[in-house]
Amino acid sequence: MRVARWLCLVLFACLSARVVAADYIDGEVRAHLRSGPGLEFRILKILPAGTAVQRVGREGEWIHVRMGDLDGWIPDGYVSAEEPATALLPRAKEKLVSAEGRITELDQKLAAQTAELGQLSTLRERNQVLEADVSRINANARWKSLTAGAGILLVGILIGLIAPRGGGTRSRLKL
Repeated sequence: MRVARWLCLVLFACLSARVVAADYIDGEVRAHLRSGPGLEFRILKILPAGTAVQRVGREGEWIHVRMGDLDGWIPDGYVSAEEPATALLPRAKEKLVSAEGRITELDQKLAAQTAELGQLSTLRERNQVLEADVSRINANARWKSLTAGAGILLVGILIGLIAPRGGGTRSRLKL
């Protein structure tokens, strides 16, 4: 039973310890970084909202933080794990402008590709018409060739029938 309590305490300590890269000064105000945990300690620096600090420890309602090489104390209500909107807004605006530019670029590409697809469709239709024309012309060319060949054959037959074959006497070559 004693070991179980000890394990629960260790587990609770591990879970309650925050492993965060940075905390931020929260809100739209400035926080006074003091030399100790209380209002009676001198102000080391005034930190504007959005300043990244590293949480070192806690004493009562005061948080011990480190900012670069400077250590100090800030009241608990001024430190948050989430970056405040005042710091996020400029980056969000930059991303929005970048995204809008990219959308415009992609819209232009889409319009160009849509026009090219229309041209491609027109060219495919024209190609089908031309292929049909070629097929028809090839069929006509075959008939013309066959007709010309048959005409030549007929003319040859007629000439063979009409032309005299020569007389009954044939001259022989004498050697």
